[in-house]
Amino acid sequence: MPINGDIVHTVNFFQSAFTIILALALSEALKSFASEDPQHSLRWDRVPALVAFCVAFFPFFQGMSQYFYVTYLNPQTAPKFFPAYLIFDGVVFTLQAGCFFVMSRSLAPQIWRRFYGAVLVLLAIDICWAGITLLRGIRLHVWLSVDAVSVAALLLLMWFERGRPPSMRPAYIGLAIVFVGTALSYWLQRDIYFPFFSR
Repeated sequence: MPINGDIVHTVNFFQSAFTIILALALSEALKSFASEDPQHSLRWDRVPALVAFCVAFFPFFQGMSQYFYVTYLNPQTAPKFFPAYLIFDGVVFTLQAGCFFVMSRSLAPQIWRRFYGAVLVLLAIDICWAGITLLRGIRLHVWLSVDAVSVAALLLLMWFERGRPPSMRPAYIGLAIVFVGTALSYWLQRDIYFPFFSR
C-alpha cells in the first residue's frame, strides 16, 4: 500500500508521544538508582528492580517502534490503513509508556508489589492490544502467549509472598520472570524485532 505524508506525520506524532514518556521513565529509573547522598551514591538494593525495568523497557520500546514501522510506514508490509487502528495503537502504546513511568518510581524493594503491579497492568494492556490486533491478521500469538504466562507467574509470586516479612527474594524472583519472558519474546518473535535476519 502507498504511504502518504499525512499517515507518516500522524504515525510520527504518536511515536513521539510514547517515546517522550518512555524517555522520562528511563531517566526517572536511573535517578532513583543514583542517590544525591554522598555517603550512599548508588542504591544497590534497587538493582534487581532497575535491571527488571531495563529488561522489559528495551524490548517494549523496540517492539513498539518496529510494529509502527512494519504496520504503517513500510509499503511492503503495511496492511490496509484504517485511522481507528492507528489511534488505538497510539493510545495503547502511550498507556504502556505510562506503566513504565510508574515502574521507574517504584524501584525500592519495600514497594516491589507496586512495581510488579505496574508490570501486570502493562502486560494486561499488551494482552488486550495483541488480542485485538490479531483480528487484523497481524501475527502476535507468541507475544500473547508469553504475556499470559508472565502474568500467571507474577500473580503466583504475589500470592506466595503475601504476609511474609520483607526481603529481597520477591525482587529477584520477579526479575527472573521478566528476564525469561523477554528472552522468549526476542527468540520466538525475532522476525518482528530483527526482520533483516529473517530475509
